[in-house]
Amino acid sequence: MPGFRRKKATLILLVVFALVVLLYPSQMIVVPQWRVRVVDESGTPLANTGVRETWQHYDAESTGHEEDLVTDQEGYVTFPERKIRAPLAVRIVRRIVNKVVPHRGSGPDAFVIVLAPDYDTWSNNSALPGQPLPTHIVVKKNR
Repeated sequence: MPGFRRKKATLILLVVFALVVLLYPSQMIVVPQWRVRVVDESGTPLANTGVRETWQHYDAESTGHEEDLVTDQEGYVTFPERKIRAPLAVRIVRRIVNKVVPHRGSGPDAFVIVLAPDYDTWSNNSALPGQPLPTHIVVKKNR
């Protein structure tokens, strides 16, 4: 009988450990700090221009986030690092669902939008997984 109790206690400890690992909300970085410079076609910085960062980790959350900041006199804006907390079980289930359901995103995604009404974003403004963040956004004047 003592051997049975030991096995039962070991099994209970393993189950509790597995549940803690699966359900504890661990922290992950969705987007690192992002410093970007906004310039026009001639290379002139756009000072005091609104820029919106949008981000979401599709494997860990169902809604996206956004924040608007304004460029400095040299056309730079710096967005802080974006972190979220999510349990491993949620990330596993959401990744499976995202793979099965068509047109669903997967993993982290982020982009910036230049909020200048007279300009269109012309160059790459997306953070691609595994790639460095774009550091320059070139906009062109609406015609």
